[in-house]
Amino acid sequence: MKFGIIKERKNPPDRRVVFSPEELIRLKETFPLMESKVESSDVRIFTDKQYSDVGIEVTNDVSDCDVLFGIKEVPVEALLPNKKYFFFSHTIKKQPHNRKLLQAILEKNIELYDHETIVDSNNNRLIGFGKYAGLVGTYNAFRAFGIKFELFQLPKAETLSGKEALIAKLKRQILPPIKIVVTGCGKAGMGVKEILDGMKIKQVTVENYLTKVYYEPVYVQIDVLQYYKRKDGQVLGNSDFYKNPTEYVSDFERFTKYLICT
Repeated sequence: MKFGIIKERKNPPDRRVVFSPEELIRLKETFPLMESKVESSDVRIFTDKQYSDVGIEVTNDVSDCDVLFGIKEVPVEALLPNKKYFFFSHTIKKQPHNRKLLQAILEKNIELYDHETIVDSNNNRLIGFGKYAGLVGTYNAFRAFGIKFELFQLPKAETLSGKEALIAKLKRQILPPIKIVVTGCGKAGMGVKEILDGMKIKQVTVENYLTKVYYEPVYVQIDVLQYYKRKDGQVLGNSDFYKNPTEYVSDFERFTKYLICT
C-alpha cells in the first residue's frame, strides 16, 4: 500500500503535516511493505528537502497513492476520485459551509476517515485540540493583546523553536495588572496553564478573582460547573451537566467584566 502526504491547499495555509520525515522513516522500518511519497509544498513546516534528504520521494503527482493524508479540508477541485483520505473535513456536525465538500466526496467515491472520528477502544478521541493548541493559543493571545493596546510586539509563534522559546519571549514583556480566565482543565487548558506558570503569573481562586483587586497579572482556571449553573439552582456534578445540558444556563457573565483571554 502506498501512502501520500498531500499539500495543504486551504486558505489561509496550514503549515502542519501528519507525518514528519523521521516518522515516515520509523513507519517504513515497522512496516517494510509500506511505500510513501510527499506532494511538494512551499508552506509545509518541513521542507521538501528535509523529506528527500532521508530518501522519501517528493513529487507533484500523488495520484498513484492508495491513501492520502492531510490536515485541513481538501478543496473540491483537488479531490482525487476513488481514494482513501484522512483529514479534518469539518462536516461531522453538519457544518453548512462544507456541504458541497461532503457531496463531492460521495460523488467521487472517496472513502473519508475524518481525524475527528478516530477514537480508541473506550471511544475517546485520539486526535484533536491538545496541549500544543493551549501553548500556542496563549502565546498568540498575548501577542494580540500587545498589538491591540500598543504595548509590545512579539514575533509569530511559528518562528520560535518551542515552548521554552515562547515563554522566554513572553517573560520579557511588562504586563499591566490584567485578570485572565482559563476555561477548562483538559489538554488544551493545561497547555494554557503551562505558559502562564512559566511566565510566573499568579494563579488565584474564583472567589479572590471576583472580589479582590490585584496590582499584578493573575489568572483563574475554571471548570465547566464554575461557568454553567442549573436553572433550578441544584448542584449535581459534572455528570448531570453532560447528561442534561438543556437544564443549564451560562454563568460566565460574572467573569466577563474582568476577562482578558480564555
